[in-house]
Amino acid sequence: MTLLAFLRKELEVSGKKLKSALEGGACRVNGVIERFAGTVLQKGDTVSFDHTLLTKPSTPQSLPILYQDQDLMICNKPAGVVSDRRALMRLVDEELFLVHRLDKETSGALLLAKNQRMQKEIEARFRKREVTKIYFALCSGKVKEAEGTIKNMLEKKREYQGQSIWGRGKNGLLATTHWKRVKQGKKTTLLQCQPVTGRTHQIRVHLSEMGHPILGDLLYGRNVPFPEGLHRLLLHAYQIVFTHPKTGETMTQTAPIPKEFSHFLG
Repeated sequence: MTLLAFLRKELEVSGKKLKSALEGGACRVNGVIERFAGTVLQKGDTVSFDHTLLTKPSTPQSLPILYQDQDLMICNKPAGVVSDRRALMRLVDEELFLVHRLDKETSGALLLAKNQRMQKEIEARFRKREVTKIYFALCSGKVKEAEGTIKNMLEKKREYQGQSIWGRGKNGLLATTHWKRVKQGKKTTLLQCQPVTGRTHQIRVHLSEMGHPILGDLLYGRNVPFPEGLHRLLLHAYQIVFTHPKTGETMTQTAPIPKEFSHFLG
């Protein structure tokens, strides 16, 4: 039976409420957060469910703004918000145009244009790699080296529950990530990552291939134990630096690191 069917039978709650709670990370199967309602349960699986998330909205209801002018906006995208133009516009009630994206479960600095002319100009800067982005990732295990660079070819490998899985492949596109160790706990390591390229799931794939998947990564770190209370991917777009197309000013905007990163650094 599917996870949704099992939960409906056991909890006597509507499918709509259950799907919303699943999106918020309310359910664990064998200790791992499971957000996919269609997951087929096997004999012997252990299912736990956080009832408090049944009434909690699955997605944030606001979009904190770090900077804006008449041409662009930089927001601090919460985890759980899709980088979708209409979804973001509903949160700020203003016309916006995407120039890059963050994964749904990744939080942090997201640059948006307020008109199509600015959209094209910023997109051109991304293509020329004139935009610098700094991320923080809380990874599983102790990373021994102080810093390094991962460079390989990434390609789409398969689908999992409707999501694309990426990995190393000879027919892929070049992907390069610089990283350095910031702080180390007993079981985790905080890394600062700077992607040179912008491939789909790049940082997530690279750190997983290093043997240190990001905590909370349901695609590339499912074999890593999920700490109790963890409901998101611990990847955060910390800083974005670029030249303003209209003013020529160097823009540096920083999104504060969420409290979960220090909480789970253990």
